[in-house]
Amino acid sequence: MKLKSWVRFAVPVVAALSVAVLAQPAQAANRMAWRPTVLPLPPGGSSGFLTGSDGKGEYTGTFTINGRQSVVSWRNGQPVLRGVPSGYEAALAEDENPAGVIVGTAHDYDSMISRAYTLDANGFHVKDVPAGYDYVYGVAINTRGDALGRAMKFNGGTGSGAAVLWRAEGGAPVIVPSTPDTDYARDLDEDGTILFESGGSSTLWKDGAVRRLSTGSSSQGWGYAIRNGVVVGTRIYGGVEQAVRWASPGAEPVGLAGGARALSVNQVGLTAGLVPNPSGPVIVGNAIVWRATTPGEVRAPSGYSTFEASVAADDGSLAGFATNDWRDYGGVPVVWRLAP
Repeated sequence: MKLKSWVRFAVPVVAALSVAVLAQPAQAANRMAWRPTVLPLPPGGSSGFLTGSDGKGEYTGTFTINGRQSVVSWRNGQPVLRGVPSGYEAALAEDENPAGVIVGTAHDYDSMISRAYTLDANGFHVKDVPAGYDYVYGVAINTRGDALGRAMKFNGGTGSGAAVLWRAEGGAPVIVPSTPDTDYARDLDEDGTILFESGGSSTLWKDGAVRRLSTGSSSQGWGYAIRNGVVVGTRIYGGVEQAVRWASPGAEPVGLAGGARALSVNQVGLTAGLVPNPSGPVIVGNAIVWRATTPGEVRAPSGYSTFEASVAADDGSLAGFATNDWRDYGGVPVVWRLAP
């Protein structure tokens, strides 16, 4: 799956670190290249983010349509406005599984209500907030239909949050309270394993058992996405961020050449990420891709200076956005496919 967060790629300690440029391999011109296609927006559409794919040619994201953050999907390259659940002012899409089921968060700003939802061919299904919590965000969904959320309390404080796992077969949701080992839920694997960010490292939770990912020789490292046991993310290496891959939960991390952050991994290990930024003020630059650990080239859409691919889809395509503005606002939807 992929990195899931509407907050743009925050790493707790990186702001205090010096920024350096990681050298790009000299053979970059000979890399396999993914070529961009800018997708059309619905009438009244403006900037946003592509955040999910069914891996069969459909893509989904959150885009502002007539001033309202709404869910939009693309089928056969054409936009389909999915909208916002009834009674809510905005809907953010976070992930999509191979069955085309989407998970995300619906917001009502006047009442300060945020609820996780799933969206399928029958419409939106808003999840109940677990007892003892005030609001819940949708985070991820796996192939079998398990959905992951983050529940929070208004009063905040240590231990006030929890991960919420709604299993596909139904029943009461599984609540995993926030602890030093289960601080911030990032992603959900096919077998129900939850990837957590926890202080300077990451952990994997499954059925109550917790395993910590190795940071190897680095002092800190975080997983952003997990798929079939493969975790991708970033580590602090030589004082800068380096994209990294864990081939299995017990493996040592392996650096991904030319990358600062790895954001998404598909079912066969194709990984989307970001290169380092050669000059401030932001730490990361444009998109890069790896087949396992071999880097490829993600080409810029014509006319755009900034572009991110945060989804590695199961059909081998990448999805993200391009902009000439501040990247936190998103941009136009873009899909990249491997050049023949």
